[in-house]
Amino acid sequence: MKALVIVGHGSHLNEDSSLPVYEHAARIRERFGDEYDEVVECFWKEEPSMRHVLDTVESEDVFVVPAFISEGYFTQQVIPRELGLAGPVTNKGGKTIRYAGPLGTFEGMPDVILERVEDLLRDKEVPPGRTALVLLGHGTDLNKSSGGVIYLNAGRIRERGLYDVVAEGFLDQEPEIGEVVENVEAENVILIPVFIAEGWHTRETIPEDLGLTGEVTVKATATGEKTIYYGAPVGTHPSMAALIVARARETERETEVVRSAG
Repeated sequence: MKALVIVGHGSHLNEDSSLPVYEHAARIRERFGDEYDEVVECFWKEEPSMRHVLDTVESEDVFVVPAFISEGYFTQQVIPRELGLAGPVTNKGGKTIRYAGPLGTFEGMPDVILERVEDLLRDKEVPPGRTALVLLGHGTDLNKSSGGVIYLNAGRIRERGLYDVVAEGFLDQEPEIGEVVENVEAENVILIPVFIAEGWHTRETIPEDLGLTGEVTVKATATGEKTIYYGAPVGTHPSMAALIVARARETERETEVVRSAG
C-alpha cells in the first residue's frame, strides 16, 4: 500500500491557509486514486498535526510532500523533526518514508505559474505595448533560499521568451515589489504572488501598498501609465495537485536510484 502525506503550514488566524492543501488532496484522491491508497493532510499550526500523522497511516510506502514554496526552516528542520525523519528515506515502524523537496523548486512550477497567468488574462483585452511578468515572493534577509526560489522560477520562465520582461519583487527584501512595478519598463504588468495560500498579504497589504483596485488596475507611475493584472496565489491553482503527485514520483525515482547504486 502507498500513502501520500501533504504537509501544510496552517494557521490559527487564517482559515484559508490550510484550504489549498485540502483542495489539492481531494483532487489527488479523485484523479490519482489508483496510485495512492491513502492521501492524508497534516499541518504545523493546525489539526491534524504532523507530529502524529504517521501513526494514522496504514500504508507501508509513505511519500511526504511539503506544501511549501521554498527550502527553509520548516522544510529542513521542523518537518523532519516532527515526523522523525532521518533524511530522504527513513525506515521506521515498518514503514518506508520518502521525503520530497518543496513545490516551488520543482521543475514543473513554471508551468503552474503560466497557467495562473493564462487564467488571469482569459477574457481580458491586453492593450498594445510591452508586457512584463513579475513574480512576487515574500522573501527574507534571514534565509536566502526564500528569495532564491523566485529567481529560479523567473529564470526558467525567462528562458521561454514569452514576455518582454520577467522580473522579481519581494515583500521583505530587495527589490521591493512597489519599486519593481513602478520602474519596470512595460505598459502591461502581470503580477503573480508565488505564495501557497490566500491570506492577509495577498488580500490586504499587497493591493493596498500597490494601489490595486481588483484584478485589473490602470495607474500612473514614474515610467508612464501601466495596466496591472493581479493574479491569485499560484499555490491555489488546481494544477498544483498534479505538481504534488509529480514531486512524489520524482522522489520515488531518485530514492530507488540511490538504493540500486548502494
